[in-house]
Amino acid sequence: MDEFRTAKALVERSVFAGGDWMGLSHKLLAGSDNICPMPALAEDLLHPNQKEQKDDDKRFDLILASETTYTPESCEDTAFLMLRHLKINDGVGLVATKRFYFGVGGGTDLFQAACKTLSSASDDEGPYSGLCLCVEAVQSYDTGNANIRDLLRVSLHRKM
Repeated sequence: MDEFRTAKALVERSVFAGGDWMGLSHKLLAGSDNICPMPALAEDLLHPNQKEQKDDDKRFDLILASETTYTPESCEDTAFLMLRHLKINDGVGLVATKRFYFGVGGGTDLFQAACKTLSSASDDEGPYSGLCLCVEAVQSYDTGNANIRDLLRVSLHRKM
């Protein structure tokens, strides 16, 4: 029974979404209730207090992303979503990506560069000033006969 209560509490605090990162970000910032891809379950999944979100509530403890860094633009979008929506100092983003996306230009290095560029740009005035995205390779998967895959940990901190 304790497992059921734990699972229920976790679901009440979770938001499940998929699709375009920038579209999701805009919906979160606008306070949209329609951010769950399962509209019939949205009322059950979202805790009632989450509907009246404050700016701090639009940042998350955990953001999971997979196959979202396949082009230069998607690398920038994924990095920007992390900058806008990870909790500062405490949030963790996990990005599962291929090292290279042949023919389309994305991958691990380009995502890391996008995070670095955004962190440099956040020196300017604005809502993200003073914030820095840190990216660390947690694990690499190399079978020797396929593209290398990386698991990246992203965190967001205030610059000193």
